[in-house]
Amino acid sequence: MPRMNPSSPSATQGKPLVLSASRRTDLPGWHADALVERIHGKLARLRTRQLHGVVFWSRHLRPFIEHRALLHLVEKELDNPVLNLTITGLGGSDLEPRAPRTAEALELLPDLLEVFHNEPFRLRWRFDPILYKRSTLEQFEAIATVMAGLGIETCTFSFPSYRSLKGDLAPQFNAAGIEPWPREEKPAFLKGMWSIAQGLGLRLLSCCQPENEALCNGIAPASCIPAEVLERGHPHKLTLPRDRDWSQRKNCQCAVSEDLGDYERDRCLSGCAYCYSRAGG
Repeated sequence: MPRMNPSSPSATQGKPLVLSASRRTDLPGWHADALVERIHGKLARLRTRQLHGVVFWSRHLRPFIEHRALLHLVEKELDNPVLNLTITGLGGSDLEPRAPRTAEALELLPDLLEVFHNEPFRLRWRFDPILYKRSTLEQFEAIATVMAGLGIETCTFSFPSYRSLKGDLAPQFNAAGIEPWPREEKPAFLKGMWSIAQGLGLRLLSCCQPENEALCNGIAPASCIPAEVLERGHPHKLTLPRDRDWSQRKNCQCAVSEDLGDYERDRCLSGCAYCYSRAGG
């Protein structure tokens, strides 16, 4: 089957379209059939715009490898897929009860890389969120070593936020035994992460928390819908506008995208105790 994108950047007019699937919920992990259907439907309705790329978000690797329609979509139909892949080292624990265990996720990474066109820059690792006394530098180093060995270039992270569309998350965090980070302990943890990352050739990217950049030199702002990566992966290197996405938080660096997830119909079943999304538990 031919690729879904037009054969040349001049084939359509209007701003290029980036699809996000999905920052609201884990569509690949729990709604793969609906995800494939929505992307096909969106592309069938395109008239004056070109699909620039699709950015997936998930902590589940198996659907990309074993779900036939999703595998075919990413590997054979999309010119420019990117994946934000969350692996925190806590999969299968009480905090992430239905997320893949770390060993399983790391074992599947080479197969996942092959699906994403065997181009490591298309996989964007998220060690996120970093939880006090539960996330460790040992976990980070173990995962980072595998990522770097496969050529994956970045690690995006953040500390927990206590407010979201759900409102105040403190009661939820307290019920799960998630303690707040003492501010005085953050710099040492960040510097430990940075030292490990530097030794492995990984770039550390802070998501919507510029204060982390001030706490540790060498940390850069993250862009989870990354214009520069999408441009790098586009077959014709088509540039993207650097417009601010006003639907996102003040410090968000993401390129403008259209999200395919829905908080109500696309419930996330991973069960993460710290989940900030209205689609989660």
